[in-house]
Amino acid sequence: GIPFFHCGDEILRSKSLDRDSYNSGDWLNRIDFSYNSNNWGVGLPPKEKNEKNWPLIRPRLADPSFKPQKSHILAALENFSDVLRIRYSSPLFRLRTANAIQERICFHNTGPSAVPGVIVMSIEDGHEGVPGLSQLDSNYSYIVVIFNSSPTEVSFVSPALQGKNLQLHPIQVAYILPNENLRIGLEIVLGQNNI
Repeated sequence: GIPFFHCGDEILRSKSLDRDSYNSGDWLNRIDFSYNSNNWGVGLPPKEKNEKNWPLIRPRLADPSFKPQKSHILAALENFSDVLRIRYSSPLFRLRTANAIQERICFHNTGPSAVPGVIVMSIEDGHEGVPGLSQLDSNYSYIVVIFNSSPTEVSFVSPALQGKNLQLHPIQVAYILPNENLRIGLEIVLGQNNI
């Protein structure tokens, strides 16, 4: 499929929490390609579509700890670029039809015992032992994608992933610090806010 990223997402463009900035003008919609600012806290978003949220928005916009520094913006841009490089590394990330998606993608963290804040999906390629699927990728036969949006480390156990020879994508290996705890196998332990 084709991903949708709005202009400036990759550099933390904020629009100062305006939920619909179409008619908000340049003041709230400004994009700083020098990466010095993401336009956070330049004012309250317009009353018409945001007033009911002003009690939540106002203190956050005034809090200087919410305003990213240039280093944060550059890190977000680098992470975004890495996600695009990972996506480009396999045609399995670019399936073109609903049928192909339904045949190849499986979600593993589902049901009443699902770990909150965690999405675990696998993408299967056609290879020996998988009837009915053509091979799209000569490098990867099975891909697991995990999103951990929780602020803490979580453990995820999936019998369906047992016995799979899983490794981090080469681009992600650079992000693992020596003291980080990431184990892949029957149990997957994720650090906080991992993608």
